[in-house]
Amino acid sequence: MFSRKTVGIRRENAIAELKSILVGGVEQWLLIRGEDQSLPVLLFLHGGPGTSQIGIIADYQKELEKHFIVVNWDQRGAGLSYSKKIPQESMKVDRLLEDTFEVTNYLREEFQQDKIYLIGHSWGTILGLWAIHRHPEWYHHYIGVSQVISVQKTEELSYQLVLEKAKEQEHQKAITQLNEMGKPPWSNMKNDRIHQKYLESFRGGISHDGKLIYTLIKKMLKSKEYSLFDIFRFVKGQFFSMNNLIDEMRRIDLSETIQSVEVPITLMMGRHDLTTPPEAAREWFDSLQAKNKTWLWFENSAHSPLFEENQRFVDIISKL
Repeated sequence: MFSRKTVGIRRENAIAELKSILVGGVEQWLLIRGEDQSLPVLLFLHGGPGTSQIGIIADYQKELEKHFIVVNWDQRGAGLSYSKKIPQESMKVDRLLEDTFEVTNYLREEFQQDKIYLIGHSWGTILGLWAIHRHPEWYHHYIGVSQVISVQKTEELSYQLVLEKAKEQEHQKAITQLNEMGKPPWSNMKNDRIHQKYLESFRGGISHDGKLIYTLIKKMLKSKEYSLFDIFRFVKGQFFSMNNLIDEMRRIDLSETIQSVEVPITLMMGRHDLTTPPEAAREWFDSLQAKNKTWLWFENSAHSPLFEENQRFVDIISKL
């Protein structure tokens, strides 16, 4: 409860490390696990920004550790990588992208592999897509889970769809509150909380069944990788990251800069996702020039297919 570690893997050439490295002048943490150090490297880019994975991921990646060296990175300002000493002016999208490149090259050098596999979830898909666009030579395959292309368009569509759900279900309180706050962007965090509440009410939020958030909280409380103090750090990091990045994020529209990719790309989208509605990415995907692109629906998921339908997610990744 008061210390952090990761459980060892009983294999002759396995690796199980929870370690910090210096990235962009800031101490940042990696969880590195695999049953054999000769396996290909798979790097996760978590969502949020600020929703780090090291403290919740253990039970969801055990099967992947048989096929990959699985790396979870708590990004600058998130989870174990949060510190009040981090300069707010360093919390910029370009800086986090450079951090992504530094972590990538650390892994390429550490495991003597020219290319690695890259997975992004939600906010992490912005970093992931930009990464393969800038440096396709460093990546085998890119997997985008709940892909974001334009933050502003995604937020506007999310609001519109939630309001439509409220009208369909004749939820008068939701209709009134949503109409009063108007469409995003919002400068008042109260409006974001109201929107999130109805995302969950209409089963299009973090998960379709509405239970995942409680499951993840329990996993974090039992986590070996996060101490009790690290859980407080996780919460602080969420607010710190979101507050410092949200305005810049809302100006991002990847459709303006990325019309083609050289790396094989697979998008995994939850059929019920109202947080990052798949329609917001579909038009871009259909026009994307790529030799190898795949769109996969997760029929029983909302915003978190990697957790909600974990076995299918793992099966697909393991066969790439």
